[in-house]
Amino acid sequence: MKTDHLIRALGNPRKTELGYKQFIKANRKQPWAGIDRLDALAELKCLVDTGRIPAPAQRRGTNTHVHTNASFSIFASPSEAAWQGFQAGLDVLGINDHYTIGGHDEFRQACTILGLRATFSMEAVALSARLQQAGVRCNDPGNPGRTYLSAKGVMHDLPGGSQGALDLQTMRESLMRRNREIVNKLNTMLAVMQPALRLTFDDVLALTPHGNTTERHVCQALAELIDRSLPAARVPFLKQLCGEFPEQELSTSAGYQNMLRATLLKAGKPAYVEESPDAFISWERMIAMYREYGAIPSYPVLGNPVVELEEDLEKLFAEIESCGLYAIEVIPHRNTPERLAAILDAAAKHGFPVFNGTEHNTKSPMPLLDKLSASDEFIGQFMLGADVLIGHQVMSQYAGMGYLDPAGGLSVRDRARGLRLFASAGRMVQKPETLSMLKKLGSEAAARLLVGLHEVAPAQGRWSILARARIKPNQLAEISVASGAVTFGSPDAAERLKNWAEENVV
Repeated sequence: MKTDHLIRALGNPRKTELGYKQFIKANRKQPWAGIDRLDALAELKCLVDTGRIPAPAQRRGTNTHVHTNASFSIFASPSEAAWQGFQAGLDVLGINDHYTIGGHDEFRQACTILGLRATFSMEAVALSARLQQAGVRCNDPGNPGRTYLSAKGVMHDLPGGSQGALDLQTMRESLMRRNREIVNKLNTMLAVMQPALRLTFDDVLALTPHGNTTERHVCQALAELIDRSLPAARVPFLKQLCGEFPEQELSTSAGYQNMLRATLLKAGKPAYVEESPDAFISWERMIAMYREYGAIPSYPVLGNPVVELEEDLEKLFAEIESCGLYAIEVIPHRNTPERLAAILDAAAKHGFPVFNGTEHNTKSPMPLLDKLSASDEFIGQFMLGADVLIGHQVMSQYAGMGYLDPAGGLSVRDRARGLRLFASAGRMVQKPETLSMLKKLGSEAAARLLVGLHEVAPAQGRWSILARARIKPNQLAEISVASGAVTFGSPDAAERLKNWAEENVV
C-alpha cells in the first residue's frame, strides 16, 4: 500500500457515519476506500518507526484547541488531525469541537497510536442577557452578550437526563432547525434562477459523521452542488446568486465557501436566518454543564479586536472568576505580540492557566503551531497550561481530584501550588503499567501517592514511575490529602515515600 493511499484513508467515513454510502458509491474502486482510519494511522506510524517516512525532528509546542469533522474543520477526521499534529512535531494536541465530544474516542486512540499527549475539550456559545442589554461585546465581536466558552479536559459524557444533557440537546436541535431554514431559503433563490438546482438537507448531513451540522456545512454543500451541476457556467451563475465578488476567492475551497457564507448567510443577506433564543443558554448553565462533563470551564479571550468585556483585563478576570471561570484560552495567531503578552501577564498575575490553539475550523490550511505559540516568549506559559490540563485529566481519572472541586471552586486554593501540582501530574509519562497501578490503588490512595510524590520528590520536567514499581494502599495510610496539600502522619511516612521515589521514580 502506498503512503499517499494510507494518508488518503485517514478521511474515509465509517459504516456507522452519514455519507458512507455516497462515499463508497463514488470511490469503491479506489485502493484506499476500504481501509479503516485508525488502521491506516497505525500503518503510517509503522512506516515512521521503520524509517520509511521521516519522523519529526523534535517534540515541541502545544495546541489544545483544534476542530475536527465532528463539527467543521479542514481535517477529515480526528485521526487526520492527530496525524497532522504528529507530523508538525507537536508535544500536545487537543480536540475542541463545537457542541459535541463525538470525536473524542477516535482522537484518544489516534494519539495513543502516535504517542501524542492529548487533551479533550468542547466549546459552545452562551449568552449573558445582562451584557447583551448593556451592549457589551465578549468574544463574539458581532453579537453583544454572546460568549464562546470551552470545557477543557472533558472526562466523561453528560449524565443521561441531566440538566446539562437537556440543555445541549436543546441547543443542538435549535441550530439544526436554523440550518434547515437556511437551506429552504437557498432553495427559494435557486428555484428562481435555476429550477433544476435543489439543495437537500441530506446533502448537508452527508458532510457530517453524525449530523452535527453548521452553516459552514450548508455553504460547502451548496458549493459542491453548483460545481457538479454547472461546471462551465459556475462564475456567471454565482454572480447572479451572490452579486459581484473577486473571482480569486474561487481559487480555494475555503475562499469559495467563505464567499457564499458572507454574501448569502450573514445578517442582512438573503438566506440569513436569525438564531432562536433557545440556541443559547446562560453563562451559569453552560458552566454548570461543563462541570457535569468533569471539565474545567474556560473563557477564550478574543484579544484582538479589543471588545468591551476584555478592554480592561483586570475587570475581565474579576468578571469571569465571579462566574466560576478559573482558566482562559487564546488563539495566538489572531493577536499581536503586545496584546498577547498583556493577556498572559494578567493570567499569570491571577494564577490562571492559559491554553492555546489554532481553531482550524475552516477549510483554510495553516500551521498547527503558529509563530507566537512557538516563540520563546510564550511557549513556557502555554506548556504550563497544557501540562495543567493533562494533569487535570490524569488526576480526575485516577485520583478523583480535578482542577475544580465538586462545588466549582479551585480544588487547590493556593493557586501557585495548584498549578505546580497539576502540571507535575500532567508531565508524568502515562505508561500502561503506571496507569494500571494507579487504577488498582483506587482514587484515594492514588491521590496520596501523586500529591505525596510532588511534595517529597518534585519533578521539573517529564518523569516516570518504573514499570516494575509496586506499592500498596496500606503503605500510604499515614498520608492524607486535603485541598491539594499533603500531611504526613509521621516523619517516617515522608521518609518512606521519599525512599520509594528514589527507587521507583525517574
